[in-house]
Amino acid sequence: MKVNITSRGHDLTDFLQDYIEKRIGRLEKYIHGDGQVNVVLERDASGQVVEMNVHALHKILCAKERGEHVRDCIDKTVSKVEAQLRKHKEKLIERRP
Repeated sequence: MKVNITSRGHDLTDFLQDYIEKRIGRLEKYIHGDGQVNVVLERDASGQVVEMNVHALHKILCAKERGEHVRDCIDKTVSKVEAQLRKHKEKLIERRP
């Protein structure tokens, strides 16, 4: 799975990059190697914004979270995308004859 991380408004540290890649690793069980994840970290007047776009299973899934702490936003965003992937994969399995 290919992961692209973009940071706007602050520096992307190695710790934060490893943290994001570790959390995205939870999605591997739904995306079997063939997929792309785009993560955008942004700092604005209201705090931190994390946006995640996942291109997998012939679908584009998006999630966005705002908050004070970037790690909490990352966790919530990954949880949202994981729920979307789980729901989509269950629909695919139900349609099979």
